[in-house]
Amino acid sequence: GLFSEPSESTGPITVKDDVDAPRIMMDVKFRDVVVVKAGEVLKINADIAGRPHPVVSWTKDGKEIEEKARVEITSTDNNTVLVVKDCIRRDSGQYVLTLKNVAGTRSLAVNCKVLDRPGPPAGPLQIAGVAAEKCSLSWGPPQENGGAEIDYYVVEKRETSRIAWTVCESELRTTSCKVTKLLKGNEYVFRVMGVNKYGVGEPLEGEAIKAQDPFTVPNAPK
Repeated sequence: GLFSEPSESTGPITVKDDVDAPRIMMDVKFRDVVVVKAGEVLKINADIAGRPHPVVSWTKDGKEIEEKARVEITSTDNNTVLVVKDCIRRDSGQYVLTLKNVAGTRSLAVNCKVLDRPGPPAGPLQIAGVAAEKCSLSWGPPQENGGAEIDYYVVEKRETSRIAWTVCESELRTTSCKVTKLLKGNEYVFRVMGVNKYGVGEPLEGEAIKAQDPFTVPNAPK
């Protein structure tokens, strides 16, 4: 076993009864996905037990959580609380509480979803078929949809010489579109945003292109 008979000179005898594997007691609500709106507070708390007192650690998506401006971890001998303030989209994920002592290790996972506007559509923004007055754009859906379906996309263009964006498509249901009415010789930048029920997401921006017909190579002189 783990415990040999102590020699005369060591201190008090350790009996097996002095050791208990860690235990985690959490409210049943944490079995379901915990849903938090952007800007709100995520709080996960648990009662803990074990002899000797277990070492507490919290991880998110496999990485140890460090306390920073928005994140607080408070642990006592019989309780631990993780608080994330001003939640943002990337606070979504799996939070795991792990307790460890000489008698064993115990973990419990809590899945959290933060509802927010979408992240940027997946890039790069592909630009094809560039001509004097038109081009085609395509992109992928956002990797982070903000916890809600993407309802539609907004496509905008801007002449590089100007500051203001103008709308090309305001409620596009596909991940590609044709842009027309470009002015020959002007240089343009395009951007695309996904929209869900929480609002307009972050933009994916493309490289600048010049509106001109594809070059034709003149025949070499004979």
